[in-house]
Amino acid sequence: MNGDSHGDMGFAEAIVSMVAVAAVIGLYFVFAATSSVVAYDPLEGFDVDALETDIADGIDVSESYMFMCLGTMDIRGMSVNVTIPHFDDTGRTFSVGSVTDLPYSQTYMRVLDYDNGRKVPAVIEVIAYG
Repeated sequence: MNGDSHGDMGFAEAIVSMVAVAAVIGLYFVFAATSSVVAYDPLEGFDVDALETDIADGIDVSESYMFMCLGTMDIRGMSVNVTIPHFDDTGRTFSVGSVTDLPYSQTYMRVLDYDNGRKVPAVIEVIAYG
């Protein structure tokens, strides 16, 4: 350590500063690595409107879009559960592909056309299996 008044940092202070900077950078890398793993979403490009959900004559979903998602997204299977609250609480489930141990789900609310110009709210839950 220097005893003069020039404000020069000695060897011990330089080592402490270097350790502090390394610890902060290490914590930043740990945060960045954990948030990148959590941010992975296989349903990122999914368009719920392309499912062409029809509820006029019972609940029906276009399975061709579901098969297209199997080919373009990094998933092995997909299930779509459509429920209409206070109208059809049991809902209907449509599945394609295989079910694995890695489910990712996304829930959507849509207002769908019913008969005679009426519209009803529907809850569409999409589960993708990676």
